[in-house]
Amino acid sequence: MGNDDTTPLSTRTPVGQRELSHGLGQIFLGVTRQNLPGQVLAGITLLAIAIPEQLATSQLAGVPAFTALIAFITATIVFVIFGSNPIVSVGADSTIAPLFAVALLRLALPDSPQYLELAAATALVTGIILVAIGLLKLGWFADFLSLPIVVGFMCGIGVIIVVHQLPHVFGITGGGNSVVQRLQAVVDNFHHVSGWSIALSLGTLLAMTIGEKINPRLPWALGAVIVGTILCVSLSLVAHGVQELGTVTAGLPTWRLRWLSAHEWGVVCTTAITLVIVIMSQTAATARTSADEIGVADDLSRDFVGVGLANVAAGLVGAFPVDASPARTTVTRLAGGRTKAVGATAALGALIVAPFAGVAHSIPLAALAGVLLFVAGRLIKIGQLRAIWRSSRVECFLAIITVLGVLLLGVEIGLAMAVGLAILDQTWRSAHPGMFELGRRKGTTSWEPASDPDVDRVENVLAMIFTADIYFANAGVFRRDLHQLMATVPETKHLIIDAAAISNIDYTGLTMLSQVVADLAKDSVEVSVARATSDVRRQLTTSGDPALKKMPIYDSVDAAATAAQA
Repeated sequence: MGNDDTTPLSTRTPVGQRELSHGLGQIFLGVTRQNLPGQVLAGITLLAIAIPEQLATSQLAGVPAFTALIAFITATIVFVIFGSNPIVSVGADSTIAPLFAVALLRLALPDSPQYLELAAATALVTGIILVAIGLLKLGWFADFLSLPIVVGFMCGIGVIIVVHQLPHVFGITGGGNSVVQRLQAVVDNFHHVSGWSIALSLGTLLAMTIGEKINPRLPWALGAVIVGTILCVSLSLVAHGVQELGTVTAGLPTWRLRWLSAHEWGVVCTTAITLVIVIMSQTAATARTSADEIGVADDLSRDFVGVGLANVAAGLVGAFPVDASPARTTVTRLAGGRTKAVGATAALGALIVAPFAGVAHSIPLAALAGVLLFVAGRLIKIGQLRAIWRSSRVECFLAIITVLGVLLLGVEIGLAMAVGLAILDQTWRSAHPGMFELGRRKGTTSWEPASDPDVDRVENVLAMIFTADIYFANAGVFRRDLHQLMATVPETKHLIIDAAAISNIDYTGLTMLSQVVADLAKDSVEVSVARATSDVRRQLTTSGDPALKKMPIYDSVDAAATAAQA
């Protein structure tokens, strides 16, 4: 769905001409008398998609249904004012709901006063951290996890959502804290399964799946939930084991913050850190993709501030953590949304319908479970795992390990494993770069990999390229690979280091390079550098080693080879 492009070329701004806007005036940026009706219609479409999704997410979060609506209204208004991206939708999100729910349920029962207090505190702490990250321009943290690990983590969250919804799908009593315990509870109570519950959940899932293929702009989830509710009421399906949403009390925002105990603070803070990592990753992906698709400038740091303040506000009104939603944002774009008038319309519409929330009491939980099964299916990306497998067996293994970690060891440990694997993966890659011999292509001054056809060595000259910075983790690898390469060309009298891929050499790297140059000098092998950046030139010429200071630096490999043969 995210690949569909219905953006008219006339509404796009070329990449080089996009400018960021600041101040309250940016709220109305792009809104004209001509496009306002279309933006309002897109906002109504967003609201129609959001209502059933927010109600369903409240079940995952373990909070009253109306609290999710408060979270959506609050987060949407705050992000419209403070966020950068004009169409990103912020609110209750099924990706993070099970993350904080699993952690907080260890301290309190769902929907209890203590649980709601902890959820509000978690939103506040999460928001403060996100605001700090945005203000300090630390958005690059969002890129730290590799895509395969993010895919694995999201797959794990998708499975958790499915497991949490199985009792509602089957119309039975659930229980347990871990995935295994919840599955055991389903097995133990399976003899009470309700066929109508299964029909409602699978019918909702089928309607959303087929409907998305027909026209993803239409509110298929809302339609399926309405049909399910009509069937539930008219056929008295409660008597057949179908569970209803129950009383939905419309009310005002509630102050729920209090000073927590040391143990509660510990759980809240660790949960908030987990949420921050996931929110940053999802917000960055959603904001960047949507900005490119509608052709507007993006300011990721400001979007982090916007989502952070949305979480702070959610905590202050007694709600729970919120996040940017890729699904709702995509629907907004497909509906023609291009300005912040869309979010403003959706928030205003939610305020209008909020007093009538009580009519939702007859919504069958099986229908909401069907909505969440659809969301989970979007998180469990089997096709992407296959693509990762075809590209790299190692990265696919890391993704699978992340999935298993989330499912078997818990979300926090699973995420810690994901971060640890990302660090290990990146460290291994940077510590094992490539080193290739270069040769001159016949009839040219171009130096290319010596293994390519029509590329020849130059007599007594060995040119090579190292494909990474030289630093403490790979300095020894540089020396080892160079020795192995020179063993294949023992007649070498001049070594040329093509430094085009080297942007920095740390102290360990300079020391190792100095040792290599000194060692080769004993064998009467001269060393020169070609295509060095200004930073590398400065590091070499200002180093304390006389050999490195005097080492010739050329603008091209061919110039270095010509000088070596002179």
